[in-house]
Amino acid sequence: MIKLKSLIPEAYTDEFGKNKWINLPRKALDDYADTIADLIVNAYAGKGGNYELQSANDVRTSDLNYWISNDVDTDVDMDVTLAGKATPAGTKITAIGQDGGADAKRAAVTKIIELMKTRGFYAEIDKEMATKYGLPYVKDEAEIRKVVNKDLKMNPDGSYDRKLTSGPVKTKVLVGIPKV
Repeated sequence: MIKLKSLIPEAYTDEFGKNKWINLPRKALDDYADTIADLIVNAYAGKGGNYELQSANDVRTSDLNYWISNDVDTDVDMDVTLAGKATPAGTKITAIGQDGGADAKRAAVTKIIELMKTRGFYAEIDKEMATKYGLPYVKDEAEIRKVVNKDLKMNPDGSYDRKLTSGPVKTKVLVGIPKV
């Protein structure tokens, strides 16, 4: 006999609680892939999309191995997620997702700022975003090249241009405290 509970997925909050960041286990990543994909698509909608994560299948098959999420509003659904991967320089945050609500946007930015002040976390972001959120960025070319480990062209202000994986050439800055 099939139990009704096995047919009805649990609400995110029922499984993980509210207003706390959760390291998502692999099974949860699979279970919530549709929601996670929607959050990422929403967060990148005004920037041409996330080049690596555009669907639930992309989430399920991604090589990213750091996924955290949170429910920060009154409903029972996941509202914000961050994703990244382990590298020799630490954990590189590569994706953000949020539902568009003020609470989710605030939680995402607050968590990114917190992580970027933690040794072993880093990200490549737009210079304007780094400036807007008061995130200092690495300007040392040798350190940038060691951490990014991709073909790039340095700019005089410490930003650099590089071709993104399966995407266009973008100008980025390196923020956080990578292990180098």
